[in-house]
Amino acid sequence: MNQETILIPTLSTYVEDQWEMTKGITAPKFSAVYDALPNQEFKALILLGKYEIKGGKINLKINCSLENSNTGKVLPNATEKVLLGDLEEKIGFILFPELLPFKFTEEDEEGVYNLILSVDDTNSDEEKIIVTQELTFRKSLPNLLQKPTLELEEWRQKYYLDPKPTELISYYCKGLEENNTLNNDASILFYVEALNNSLFLVDEIISLIKADKFSRLQRNGLIILFARSKYEKVDSLGFSEEELKILYEFRDEFYNPLEKEIDHPSDLDMLWSLFFANGKYENLEKIISTLYFKKDISEEDAKNLPEAALIKYAVGRAAAWSLETIGRFHPMVQVYIIYTLNQPNISAYIQGELEAVLSNIQEE
Repeated sequence: MNQETILIPTLSTYVEDQWEMTKGITAPKFSAVYDALPNQEFKALILLGKYEIKGGKINLKINCSLENSNTGKVLPNATEKVLLGDLEEKIGFILFPELLPFKFTEEDEEGVYNLILSVDDTNSDEEKIIVTQELTFRKSLPNLLQKPTLELEEWRQKYYLDPKPTELISYYCKGLEENNTLNNDASILFYVEALNNSLFLVDEIISLIKADKFSRLQRNGLIILFARSKYEKVDSLGFSEEELKILYEFRDEFYNPLEKEIDHPSDLDMLWSLFFANGKYENLEKIISTLYFKKDISEEDAKNLPEAALIKYAVGRAAAWSLETIGRFHPMVQVYIIYTLNQPNISAYIQGELEAVLSNIQEE
């Protein structure tokens, strides 16, 4: 690998939030995937550390492709982009602003492939930079019902750091058996979001349903999971007519907390579940916004609030507590808080609240 240019195939869904948006706050950390499955989309993460500057600008032509290491066949999803930029806007490594998507299909041959990156700096007289990364394409999925090895909550909270979709169903079943996940919308939302980002798993799930590999409890859990996912061809899943009837009924009972006003502490749990599934800033932004719910209200004043206002006050208190508590164990939460503090239009109230959260984390 060229020491000044890095190529990483990744399943991370939040790279732009984590590094480009929060540049200068944290060192980048990305998951990497080197075993790909049919229809599993992964992205080429390109970090550029060597470039010539002319007239205060960079001018890079980038080509990225998948090539079979045995036959030399190049798959048709090659991508070519031109990166122009002002030096003042770029510091050190440049993360290519648009992650390049790739995936294998059932028609592609199994085996070792090379993900090849070519960088042609039109401002420089030097030769092109070529970086190659090996991937193995396998048509058979690993056992989706393999025995989980980690504690459920440890696995769930770290999922956004290193997504492993093929473990998703086994841990979902573990949750059904241990924690009655069916009665916890926040927990279900985590698995819904993770499945929505991994719909390549559906064909194998269908095979397991039709082969009657799931218990009654697990089938019930899958009914709810697919009812709340964005997967549309639910009639082909292999469920009975009665099960499909239940599935369609559940579709109307679910909501995304990002799309509504937060009015209950349980909504915060759902936002944290989304964060654990995808690591995106928008989840924290929504939680931070609810800190306003307790503005200018003392604990003594809260005792005299009507019920609806008291609940909103409780949401604001719970938001501050959760940002501090979860932030202690998730450095990315601290990064997003610092990012929010750096915004020029931040209010004095939110600034004070977030500074207090960070101070308490650092004291701990």
